[in-house]
Amino acid sequence: MSIAVGCACLLLAAICFFIAGQVFIETGLFAQSNAIVGLISTVLGLLALTLAHVWR
Repeated sequence: MSIAVGCACLLLAAICFFIAGQVFIETGLFAQSNAIVGLISTVLGLLALTLAHVWR
């Protein structure tokens, strides 16, 4: 279960960073909210994957 949650969080992070990058390319403005969500998702995903590894 933790592996699935970790992978889902990392996928969400990738999507958020992609959207933030697209907004930056199109408008020249940095989409700070998407970048923050991506950063939080990355941390949660890595934490979930670490916990899955420890629980094995």
